[in-house]
Amino acid sequence: MNVLLVISRNQAICEALRNALPPSDLLIFDGAAESACRRLVSLQVDAIMLDDGLTLGGSVIAALKAVAPNTPVIALSSRGDAVTIAGLIKSGADHVLAKPFSCESLRETLRLLDARPAAAARNTVGPALSPQAQSSSLTQHQMALRWLSRATVHADDPLRLSQSLLESAVDIFDAVRCAVLLEKEDGVQVAASHGIPESITGPLRLGYTTGLMRCFDQRACLLEQDAVRERPDVIKEMQLLHARLAAPLLCGGRVFGAITLGEKASGFDYSGEERELLTLMARSTSLAFERGGAYARGQQQQAGTEHLLAQLPAGLVNVRADKNIGIMNRVAEDLLEVRAADLAGRSIQKLGSAFADVALRVMADRAPRRQRLRDGATGAWLEVHASPQEDGGAVLLFSKCAEERAPAEDIAHSPFWEYLSSRVAQEIKNPMVAINTFAQLLPRKYDSEDFRDAFSSVVQKEVARINGVVETLFEFANDPKLAMERCQVNDTLQNILRSFEEELAERAITLETDLDPELADAQLDPKYFAQAVRSVVRNSVEAMPSGGRLSISTKKQGAEAEIRIRDTGSGVKQEDENRVFLPFYSTKERGMGLGLPLARRILKEHQGELKLAANDDGGAAFTLRFPAGDKGEKKRADDSGD
Repeated sequence: MNVLLVISRNQAICEALRNALPPSDLLIFDGAAESACRRLVSLQVDAIMLDDGLTLGGSVIAALKAVAPNTPVIALSSRGDAVTIAGLIKSGADHVLAKPFSCESLRETLRLLDARPAAAARNTVGPALSPQAQSSSLTQHQMALRWLSRATVHADDPLRLSQSLLESAVDIFDAVRCAVLLEKEDGVQVAASHGIPESITGPLRLGYTTGLMRCFDQRACLLEQDAVRERPDVIKEMQLLHARLAAPLLCGGRVFGAITLGEKASGFDYSGEERELLTLMARSTSLAFERGGAYARGQQQQAGTEHLLAQLPAGLVNVRADKNIGIMNRVAEDLLEVRAADLAGRSIQKLGSAFADVALRVMADRAPRRQRLRDGATGAWLEVHASPQEDGGAVLLFSKCAEERAPAEDIAHSPFWEYLSSRVAQEIKNPMVAINTFAQLLPRKYDSEDFRDAFSSVVQKEVARINGVVETLFEFANDPKLAMERCQVNDTLQNILRSFEEELAERAITLETDLDPELADAQLDPKYFAQAVRSVVRNSVEAMPSGGRLSISTKKQGAEAEIRIRDTGSGVKQEDENRVFLPFYSTKERGMGLGLPLARRILKEHQGELKLAANDDGGAAFTLRFPAGDKGEKKRADDSGD
């Protein structure tokens, strides 16, 4: 690769040279002999090409040779006569090319220069950089690298970054004057400056319609004062800033500022390497500003999000696509009595199986879900609204369920107390009558061994009956403590029905089952769930004392399982429909009336429900609904290993 310095103001010559020479050759164009001489002080080139359009003569070639005595000079002459060529050679030109010249003659001239012996070539190409010059260039690059490593420290503070850039530019380029301009609300202003009077930098405002910023908008590249002579508006602003060079600062492809350099303290012009280094620093500064702006916007968005989450009256938990906890607000921490810092990045299972079940179902079905659940850690009932996210995760919003509190007078006159007193009185009165009767006869018949045996048997039986009433009341008064595990719904139901086989046969009741094979499993407490189903089946069996038909079916309903239990008994009267699930209410002579209410409570503990349904057969029908998986979900869970 050849590095050629071309001194010419003729654009045609410049284009011809660029097209004639190999792409690997580096051409540096300069329009004036004086600036070219200054450039040669710090720039090593392989050859100098001088166009006679500059009114060249012996003095110009002599000036070039004085700066670079061993660098070959090729003169491009408009006259090719022998006298002219001899005069140029005598003035110091190493070769003369008459214009117009051919590409081949130009290449041949360069080949002749390259073909010289290595030692001569070393002398001809020009003087190597002195140790002092090499040291200076190395120092500049080292200082620039140090500044680049520090630039990210001030990325979030534009003013400090501008001051750091200014100080580094002054040290690196030995500039007497330097300025950093940044866009503000009322125009582009001087953010930091060195060597420029404050009377200029303070009030100076640059716009984008004319001048330097307009020029950068049109072409975002390094500008030299000598190269923009045809733009008086640009020259005027550069003169105000005492600028010889100016490089644009860009953010997102848009010009938002600039860095300018004045003359060097040494009096020499800026070298090509220094120009490239300034361009590199401007680009790096632009990236630092861009990162700083992105960081500031991110901080603002995060602060806004945190403020919004803090003001949210409900708890919020974000579950990422990897099933781990992302964001959790303060309300969620208070409701669940946990710390977000302890759970961030951990599995949703850490919030309990109920929360995990809701989140995983929403993520699998890609559909919103609303559910009432009980937090296992706090025991609080929560209303949960879960929605899927585009990234595969889910958001859970939840709050405490409102407690239904009736006025004291309503509680005092509630039918609950009437049913309770009636049932307790009935269940205790009958055994007490028997005990009282035998107690009255005891003094007269004490000597009868048969009477004593009968008395003992009746008393034990009736006391056990009273004890059963007390235990039933105690069981109803306490919330069931569930121990959840994965159970196959159809298998669990069939095991429950087997316990009724003998009683159904004795009562002449026909059992019909229709179990959905697509229904897989669910999180259940086997003991309490079986108790709830038995209570409903028991209610249907007792409603058919003279025989009938008991129909039981299961069905997959979206993310829920449904068990439907129907009988052909007398059914439920319209006026009793609202009382069926009231504690201690019953139309039967015996029993506490707690079977259906307790079953309904157990279903609620399973995040499900028990309802009275319509029955075309004329009897009663009940539906039990609760969360359940399906075969596809079960298979996915098994494959994933969760």
